Parts: sequence; structure tokens; C-alpha cells
Amino acid sequence: MPRPREFDEDVVLDAAMQTFWLRGYSSTSLSALMEATGLQKGSLYKAFKDKHSLFITALERYLNEAYRHHRDRLCCSDSPQQRLRQWLGNLIQVYSGYSDCRGCLAVNSLVELAPHDATVKQLLQNYCARVRSLLTEVIAQGQALGEFRGDVAASDLGLLMFHLLMGLMTSLKAEVPPAVLDRQVDLAMTVLAPQPS
Repeated sequence: MPRPREFDEDVVLDAAMQTFWLRGYSSTSLSALMEATGLQKGSLYKAFKDKHSLFITALERYLNEAYRHHRDRLCCSDSPQQRLRQWLGNLIQVYSGYSDCRGCLAVNSLVELAPHDATVKQLLQNYCARVRSLLTEVIAQGQALGEFRGDVAASDLGLLMFHLLMGLMTSLKAEVPPAVLDRQVDLAMTVLAPQPS
């Protein structure tokens, strides 16, 4: 009969996720993971097989939490326009609050690993598709209410907002001031607004 694990897997995954997020995959050593999780090499590898498997599990956790956050924020008021603006503003506020300029783990992994890691690439493609679909749904709701322009397909406007999101996350990692990014969001919202006849 196998011995039960003597650690909380969620706590360990959160610690590993934070370490990968801060350092990046390549720069995260086994010793850094051991220090962050409080586990020895044998326990880590027994539970997660190897560094790559631990990273994939931690990344999946991050992506699922990020998507839930996006969904909850984008579905919390009657006005799609208000939801979208508040969601973008909240992301700027949250990610600019990290003193270590860690950026977004999804974007970081897209740049560092996706070009040569098929598993990471697939995970991120799936995540990006879900977020684009969510944004398209919000845009379509806004179009039905007359809050967003109706002369451009909701899917195209959703993709535009997704690209804005990715740009914001990259800019925050590069320490672009939040006030500058807020102005970009304001500009994007004018692009979404119904256009005069």
C-alpha cells in the first residue's frame, strides 16, 4: 500500500508556480524549487516526475485560475462595456502592483517555451482560444445592447481586445507606466463604441 503524501499538493504547486513565474522556466533550478516548496528532490520527483512535468502542472493551474478570473470579472455587471473597461483596468492595477516586474506567466511562457515545447504551446493555444471566445461573447452582448459598434464582427473585435490584453501584459513587464496603459484602454474603448452614421 503506497504511503500517503505528507504535503499539501496545492500549496506545493502554488509555490512552484510562483517560482517559475518569477524566474522563468530555464532559470529555475531544482534547488530553487526545493527551497520554495520545502520538499527534497526525491519527494518532488516522486510527486511530479521531473521539472518539466512540475512546470506543466503549475502552468495549467495558473491558466485555469487566470481564465476563471477573466470569466468572473467579465460576467459581473449588466453592462458589457462597463465590464470590459473595468476588467482591463483591474488587470493593469494588479499586474503593475508586482514590484519584481514578473509580467504574466502565460505571456512569459509563450515567449520562452512555446516556440520549441509542443506541450506548452498547446496549453497556451487552448487558453488563448478560451479567452478570445470569452471576449467575443462580451462584445456580442454589447452589440446586442447597442454599447459596441455593430459594423464589425464580434469575433474581430474580440480578437482586437485579446491583442490589446497581450500587449498590456507585455508592456507591464517592460515597466510601462500604468497611466499610459490606461489611456490606451480608453482609446480602445472609443474604437469599440458605436460609430456615427
